[in-house]
Amino acid sequence: MMSDCSKKEVEALSESYDLCIGGDSFEMLQQTSAALLVIPYVKVFARVAPEQKELILTTFKTVGRMTLMCGDGTNDVGALKQAHVGVALLNAIPPAKVGESSKSETKSKSKKPKAGSEPSSSVVKPSSNIDSPAKNSTSLDSRETSGRNQHLTAADRQREKLKKMMEEMNDEGDGRAPPIVKLGDASMASPFTAKHASVAPTTDIIRQGRSTLVTTLQMFKILGLNCLATAYVLSVMYLDGVKLGDVQATISGMFTAAFFLFISHARPLPTLSAARPHPNIFCAYVFLSLLGQFAMHIIFLISSVNEAQKYMPLECIEPDSEFHPNLVNTVSYMVNMMIQVATFAVNYMGHPFNQSISENKPFKYALAAAVGFFVVITSDMFRDLNDSLKLVPMPVGLRDKLLIWALFMFLSCYTWERFLRWVFPGRIPSWKKRQQQAAATLEKKHV
Repeated sequence: MMSDCSKKEVEALSESYDLCIGGDSFEMLQQTSAALLVIPYVKVFARVAPEQKELILTTFKTVGRMTLMCGDGTNDVGALKQAHVGVALLNAIPPAKVGESSKSETKSKSKKPKAGSEPSSSVVKPSSNIDSPAKNSTSLDSRETSGRNQHLTAADRQREKLKKMMEEMNDEGDGRAPPIVKLGDASMASPFTAKHASVAPTTDIIRQGRSTLVTTLQMFKILGLNCLATAYVLSVMYLDGVKLGDVQATISGMFTAAFFLFISHARPLPTLSAARPHPNIFCAYVFLSLLGQFAMHIIFLISSVNEAQKYMPLECIEPDSEFHPNLVNTVSYMVNMMIQVATFAVNYMGHPFNQSISENKPFKYALAAAVGFFVVITSDMFRDLNDSLKLVPMPVGLRDKLLIWALFMFLSCYTWERFLRWVFPGRIPSWKKRQQQAAATLEKKHV
């Protein structure tokens, strides 16, 4: 095993240089059982065997690293299966070969006589009539092809030309150009397949993966906050006779469905960010965000309902009685919907992974429509609309307090959420401790 001095030297070198080892050096590491202590610090592996590729991936996974492997052949299958993310690459025709083939075809076409031109000699040899049926059929096919090409655009003609060239090269197989690799072992061992030989699609996979992770995280947070607020309204306030009318519940459900639909419309940003998203929902950031925002929502809801009860006459409302509009019902409905709109706006995660609210146009318009709708019904501008929603008129003092409290609730939730994102940023998982534990376990086995 490597000494503590050697381990410190490797770590110090990795901080100043990008370490690289080849297949021969890799064999020495395997013989001395030092692969687990050196591989995590190496940046470049050159000329390694297929089984060594697999060992590299398993070592990175042992110390807690997330791995992504790109491969294009059968010798990469083991490593592709061991990686967290496997990407199979398909070899494409080199651009030089395509250019040479197109040039040769252009030259051959330039030698053909133009349509309608007279032949250079009017004398026909008798031996030329032997293959006349084949030549006639070939000329008919060429006429049909030329007639069909007249209706195609230049891009379509070029596409058909390239397709024909690739088919001819695959059929001939005379060594002039390498045939296109079909879906094989590498593709079957990988969840992703890139249709060209470059590793550039890996950045697209990371961008899409981060976008999906961030969207899932915000969905869970929004669902959690909405469920907590709805549970309070349907359980605690139900005992006070607070209910929602059919039209009120329909409007609320339509806005919620539109928000969930348009919030998933966000696209990932074209560039990768140095920041990292949170890896899962079971972390301090998510729990503190949920508890803090829910506390502000409950304070806003209870304060608004208590303020509305001051204007209500003393009456006993049975929980199982039929719905009839009153001031408490009107205030609780408006507050509940304001809380939902604030929840979507505050917990939307845009930059640096997804489009911001201003860039996600459908979601922005849905938020603007919801805010405008509730400002209209709260201000009682259209009495007929409020009557259709079973909303009673509110006193001016209560209406002003409601709007001010709603703004204060939104700003408080927004500030709390941004503060937690600053305090708990996404971090690279620590792997050195797991490396030490794995090395100690390996040493015990050898002893």
